[in-house]
Amino acid sequence: MPQVIPAILARTEEEFIAKIEKIRPLGVMVQIDVMDGRFVPNTTWADPEKIPGLLKGIPFEAHLMVDNPEHMAIVWLAAGAARVFFHIEATEREELILRSADKESGKVGIAINPDTPLSRITPMLDKIKNVLIMGVNPGASGQTMLPITLDKIEALKVIRPALNISIDGGVNLETAPKLIRAGADCLVAANALTNSPDPAAALAELKRIVQENQKL
Repeated sequence: MPQVIPAILARTEEEFIAKIEKIRPLGVMVQIDVMDGRFVPNTTWADPEKIPGLLKGIPFEAHLMVDNPEHMAIVWLAAGAARVFFHIEATEREELILRSADKESGKVGIAINPDTPLSRITPMLDKIKNVLIMGVNPGASGQTMLPITLDKIEALKVIRPALNISIDGGVNLETAPKLIRAGADCLVAANALTNSPDPAAALAELKRIVQENQKL
């Protein structure tokens, strides 16, 4: 069944701790948003040395919204990330990153922005298992999902049916059914989950929608 993963976007260590404690009872994997203020305008607090200890056993993946992510990808894998996504727009040395984990491990995936054509990553699809499609322009939560997101999911599923496709940005109760029907395998949500006043209820509702639309 498709996954629903809360995203942690925190500007300070204190905010990070507060958000983690808020969603800890959910017992699910989380995605850490890593922003450097260069690839995207915003900066987040995301210390790979401290975060595993703060998570206290919560599995996590890292979404690297940073320039030249070659070094950071290796650092986050060493920190224990189950999966690391780097942006294809942020590097011209993607081969270095893809070699840091073999394809079968599925630990390294490519993220792609809304205005980047799929042709930019098509030559690499036989080397990876995971792609993260941005439903919005990266940098801030709470944005409205762009319609091109659905087209990209459907196109990738035609090219590589077994590819695991995550969607990040604009995921909510309205867009989730469309995303699942288009073929998304993982929905990453910050505003709809991490920032919800009742994360448990929000997660349960999203999972219900995923189950209902997966059967269609």
